[in-house]
Amino acid sequence: MAPHTPSPSKNQNNQSPPYEDQSSPYFLPSSDNPGVQLVTQQLNGSNYITWSRSMTTTLMAKNKVAFIDGSIMRPHSTDLLFSQWLRCNSMVVSWLRNSVVPEISSSIMYIDDASLIWSDLKERFSQGNLARICQLKQQLLTLKQGSDDVSAYFTKLRILWDEYRDFQPSRWCVCDNCRCQSSRKWNEFQLQECSMQFLIGLNSSYSQIRSQIISTAPLPSLQRIFALVLQEERQRSIEQQSPVINYENQGSMINAAGTASTARGRGGRGKFLCAHCGKTSHTVDKCFEIIGYPPGYGRGKPKSQGYSNEGSRSINQMTANEAAVVPQNSSGLSAADMARMISYLQTQMQLSPPPATNQQPPASTKPENVQFGDFSAPAAVSPPFSGSFTGYCDWEG
Repeated sequence: MAPHTPSPSKNQNNQSPPYEDQSSPYFLPSSDNPGVQLVTQQLNGSNYITWSRSMTTTLMAKNKVAFIDGSIMRPHSTDLLFSQWLRCNSMVVSWLRNSVVPEISSSIMYIDDASLIWSDLKERFSQGNLARICQLKQQLLTLKQGSDDVSAYFTKLRILWDEYRDFQPSRWCVCDNCRCQSSRKWNEFQLQECSMQFLIGLNSSYSQIRSQIISTAPLPSLQRIFALVLQEERQRSIEQQSPVINYENQGSMINAAGTASTARGRGGRGKFLCAHCGKTSHTVDKCFEIIGYPPGYGRGKPKSQGYSNEGSRSINQMTANEAAVVPQNSSGLSAADMARMISYLQTQMQLSPPPATNQQPPASTKPENVQFGDFSAPAAVSPPFSGSFTGYCDWEG
C-alpha cells in the first residue's frame, strides 16, 4: 500500500491551510500593504550591498524571504496554493519596486516574479565587487582618528570594515561535518584585524594605552578595546575640566591676609584707613602728607627740620576741586569744610614759616576763631608740633 501524501492545502497536523498558519510564508497579515517602502534607503545602483542586506533582513522578519531566494517556486496553475502564492508574490514584487529609485523601478516593471527581480538586480549591481573591495581597502588604510572623538572614529571604521568583511568568504572548510572550527577561527581573525586597524588609526596621544593593549596576551576583543580607549578619553576630559590652582596667587593672598592681620593686631591701629595716601592707622585729617611731618619724625631718624617740604607741596598743590573729591572723614567735615581748611592752612604757611627745632613759638594774643563745620579753629596758630620728636609714632609712613 502506498504511503499517504498530505494534501497541499493542509499542514502536517491537518488542522488548517498554510495561508491561515501564521508561521507559514503564505500567511499575509492584514497590516501588510503593497504600497509600503520596507527600507529607508532606496537602491540607486551604488549602494547595492547595504540595500540588499537591509531588504533581506526585512523580508526575513515578514517571513517572505523564500519568495526571493528560490525556495518557493511558482506552482502549477492547477495547484490549490497557486492563488495564495500569487498574492504573496505580488506583495513582495510591490515591496521591491517601492524600494528602488524610479529609474530602476521602470526597468523591472514588467517582471512579475519576485525571485527573477531579485536575481536581475543582483546581476546588474553586484558585478563591481573587486573595484569596491579595492576602494574599501584603501579607505581602511588611510582612515585616521584626526579631529574626531573615539566614538565617531570607531563608527566610521566599523561601517567600512563590515562592508569589506561582507565580501570575504564566511568559511574555508568544505567538509560536510566540520570539526576543525575553521569558521570560528576565521571570524576571530577578522575581528583581530579590525582591532589592530582601530589601534593603528588612533592619535599619537593614545600611544600609552595602545602599547598596553597590544602587550596584553591574548588580545582583548574589539568591544573591550573600544571600551578601554573610550574610558581613557573620558578620564582626560575630566582632568581638563578640573580647576587649576595658581599657587603663586594663593601665596600672595595669604601674605596679604597675614599683613592685614598683623596690622590689625597692633593695638587696633589697623582699623583706620587714610583716603589720601591709602595707608592705615590714621585718617585723612591726621595725614602727615597734608598737615606736614613733625620734627625728628622717623624713630630717631628725622627726615627734616620743621615741617616737611613734601607736606608743604601737598598742601600748596591741592586745590579746592581736588579736596571736593575727598570723602567725608570720621570727624564729620564735609568737602566744603575741607577746602576752607586747606585754604586756611596755605595762608598760615605763607605768613609764618616753620620754627627751628627746640625753639618755642612767640606768645601771642588769642585770635578770633574761624568756623569749620561743627568746630572752630583760631585765625593764627603756631605749628602743631614743636621740639624734637623721637617717640613711637603710630602713623605708618
